[in-house]
Amino acid sequence: MPKPTFLNLPDEKRLRITELAIDEFSTYPYRQASLSRIVSRAGIAKGSMYQYFDNKLDLYHWLLVDELPRRREAWQAGREGQVGRGGLFETVEQRALAAVGFLLAHPRLARLATTAMEPTTDAELRPLHEELRREELSGLTQAIRDAQGRGEVREELDADALAHMIEALVLRGIPEAVLAHTRLDVHELIAEPTRGQQVDEESWRSLVRQSLDLIRSGITAASVGDDEAGAPLGWSSPAKTPAPAPAPAPEVSPVPEAAPR
Repeated sequence: MPKPTFLNLPDEKRLRITELAIDEFSTYPYRQASLSRIVSRAGIAKGSMYQYFDNKLDLYHWLLVDELPRRREAWQAGREGQVGRGGLFETVEQRALAAVGFLLAHPRLARLATTAMEPTTDAELRPLHEELRREELSGLTQAIRDAQGRGEVREELDADALAHMIEALVLRGIPEAVLAHTRLDVHELIAEPTRGQQVDEESWRSLVRQSLDLIRSGITAASVGDDEAGAPLGWSSPAKTPAPAPAPAPEVSPVPEAAPR
């Protein structure tokens, strides 16, 4: 986390270093990101950076657990609606809409958030990424269990598996689908942030809702609506599998009697 030396910098200088760090980590994978590039662009000595943070991981950690959430909350506060209010489906829809809106408005920050949720084999990054992913899935799993208790979601579905599916298909998948639909690339957005504001909002909101309808139809409890409850998904909470019935004994054809001589 930042040292007092960094926090005591003039606002303009502290913000410039922060913006350059966001640029670096949203443009390059962690291993390729360079403190040297950051300090070179900032016009400061590399040794100064170690007066602000312990190392590159410390800076990256601070961006993910402090700066990114703070900026996302500030952005969300200026929008209509409160994420997390209402039932499960309303909450998931609000979060999906917020994820796409945040991506189009702040592609660098959204890219940083997305990479932090991806599994990694990097031993240095794995604890941080797993912690962030665990927090994300834990809240979603509890929301699903609460919805099952209210009769919104089919009780036989495994809440943990469903949370993973929603996180992958909705919270990460839908923003990618919107980019594909609008023929945009996240790196193009980072290079030209204003392009995100040119995307027709009603168009991508409609795409989000259509995608969520597919999820809703598969997991809604039968008592919630006439046409909302869908066909089985093919997986549910773990249960004991009954032993297979024994196979019937093969029929033995009678041996014909020998003809008399």
